Amino acid sequence: MNTLAVVRGAAIAWTIIILLGCSLPGPDIPPVLTVWHDKWMHIAIFVPFGWLWILAGYRAVPVLLAGIVYGGFIEICQGILPIHRSADVQDAIADAVGTVIGIALGLVWQRLFQKQRL
Repeated sequence: MNTLAVVRGAAIAWTIIILLGCSLPGPDIPPVLTVWHDKWMHIAIFVPFGWLWILAGYRAVPVLLAGIVYGGFIEICQGILPIHRSADVQDAIADAVGTVIGIALGLVWQRLFQKQRL
């Protein structure tokens, strides 16, 4: 099986998982997520987003823009949908930070572990 196809499938799946997780109604979220835990969680879920999309063959700038737009979209949805969640600019910033870290890790991974293409 084509490795690139598997990585792209994983990137799509992770993108969907983020949306589903961020769409949980407010009362279903564990109370242990304090403000700082929440920000770290946003960073943590967007690191694989950036990493997987880089490994899927996309360039850094489009992946970064996608992470920013996707994080913003999720926050807007949380603000307008009746799921007892609130939109938070700091969450969107944390999503962007996670995406940047993921992109950096993806670029390092490519440099260290992927074969040079001729």
